[in-house]
Amino acid sequence: MEVNTTMSPTETREAERRTQEVNTRLRRPDGTARGELGRNSFLRLLVTELRHQDPTQPMQDREFISQMAQFSSLEQMTNMNEAIQNLQNSNKATEAFALLGRRVEAVISSTGEAVDGVVSRISYRNGNVRLIVNNRELQLSDVNAVYPAGQPAEQSQGQAGRP
Repeated sequence: MEVNTTMSPTETREAERRTQEVNTRLRRPDGTARGELGRNSFLRLLVTELRHQDPTQPMQDREFISQMAQFSSLEQMTNMNEAIQNLQNSNKATEAFALLGRRVEAVISSTGEAVDGVVSRISYRNGNVRLIVNNRELQLSDVNAVYPAGQPAEQSQGQAGRP
């Protein structure tokens, strides 16, 4: 009896759809997979492997060095990622502080409300920089326009109503 090992195009599409569905369910909200190994998992795995190795056939030096090199690379990538995150946060804070005392126009992304006024305060909430304009809290990404410091709001809105 011969077994058919090929899939029809319909079966292939169905398998791909189901795979995508499972992968989507396994992802965390931040986009990383739940099963990904971090540095702690990798180190635990290496220690467990060393503890339970066969005494008659211990791990070869090359294998151990290779795994340590992989761990070192993982550690360096993790540190680099953290440094980049810190740099991004610092950059956002610098941008926000540069807007302090300046007039901005913004649209609050969650409500669609237009806000026009002077940035009176900068705050942090949930690790995000927030601008306070007219007692409204804005995200930095909500800002659409920035006007020169000291320019009054009335001056830039047009002078049609003035004598």
